[in-house]
Amino acid sequence: MPDRIAQIMERLRKLNEIRQQLAKQPMSPSGAWIHEYEVKKQYRKGGDVCVYCYAKWQSDTPIFKRNPKAKLRGVATGKNPDFTCHQHIGRVWSSTGLGTDPEVVEAREKWENRKQIDAIDKALDEIEAALSELFA
Repeated sequence: MPDRIAQIMERLRKLNEIRQQLAKQPMSPSGAWIHEYEVKKQYRKGGDVCVYCYAKWQSDTPIFKRNPKAKLRGVATGKNPDFTCHQHIGRVWSSTGLGTDPEVVEAREKWENRKQIDAIDKALDEIEAALSELFA
């Protein structure tokens, strides 16, 4: 049994070490995710329809700095004037052969870091709760 406890303690130490390293990396805001959507555009009447896929940050609460449009300034929109629930990132791909914007690659890395740290935090919380029940 003492060997098993030592193994568990070592794994917890490694999880905390990984978490500390992740915390030093660029990270997406908590509660945000990347949403990808397609836009179809026909440039000339009867011309080909091009498809573009874009990425944007999304959240359930307004956490992204708003970039108000000139026509909306001073207009009571009933929305938070300073923050919004989404923020454009960039192009993911297009049917015209345009590739992924570097901002999208960077955003995906930040989101992946956030998901990993959130998973570690959840695991540590669950372990702590299980140990609390065991030794209560």
